[in-house]
Amino acid sequence: MKSGLVLAGLLALLSPARAEVLRWGKLTVTVTPRPSQNGDAEARATVKNGSRTVLTVKGWNVAAELQPLRPGGQPELVLSTFSGGAHCCSTSYIFTQDTGSVENLAIIEGGNYGVRFTDLNGDGTKELVLASDSLASYDWSFAVSPALLTVLGWDGVRLADRTRAYASLPAQEATRNLRDLLGSLGKPGAFPEELRARLGGYYANMILAGQGVQAEEVLRTRVFTKSPALRDWFRQHRTGLINATYAQPEGRLQAVGGTSYPLPQPDRP
Repeated sequence: MKSGLVLAGLLALLSPARAEVLRWGKLTVTVTPRPSQNGDAEARATVKNGSRTVLTVKGWNVAAELQPLRPGGQPELVLSTFSGGAHCCSTSYIFTQDTGSVENLAIIEGGNYGVRFTDLNGDGTKELVLASDSLASYDWSFAVSPALLTVLGWDGVRLADRTRAYASLPAQEATRNLRDLLGSLGKPGAFPEELRARLGGYYANMILAGQGVQAEEVLRTRVFTKSPALRDWFRQHRTGLINATYAQPEGRLQAVGGTSYPLPQPDRP
């Protein structure tokens, strides 16, 4: 039985990758996976209106789904790519056809965490929850880096930063970081970089929740009284943490028209 399972697995790896087809209104979305035996090949998503190609998206891996991100009309088409390799990188290309033609609503750099779609306010459209890694390897190893929870949503005109409207998400993440920080303070074997990472995660998520002032008071009264080393570290890095926090999520969002993605980079052929 075990040898049969192994043989089936090997045959699956050697079998040609099958294309998946998704209907998007009158349009057809075909996702052709990267051949598993060809490491240099790319996956491709092709959107067609009959025989006419409307747009293509390529990447090491490509996935397609429909998500209602703006009210009315067809749900939006989300084509997500992954670059392959450790610690990097997902990109989501979002398109609508509610304007009469296929239009790019957003290109979102999802980093290591990607994008999660969920209807946070029950209105029938979904928000995009991102876990930013803008503090990855800030003053600690990647393995202990904190995530900063942010939200993008439809503001009537475009997809935009809506984190303050859903402040409970980063606030909950901040609470987890603070709990882990307080639980480790003073314990034998606690690693200084993990303490710094939890402090940075707490402070940054509280800023995103609109509670930066409250966070500094909590740090002063509950953390720095127990750890002068963390107090001195925070004084040195406060500005850097603030700048990194406000650099996202809008810094990872753009809307660019085109028929072929990813977009050409100026420094690349």
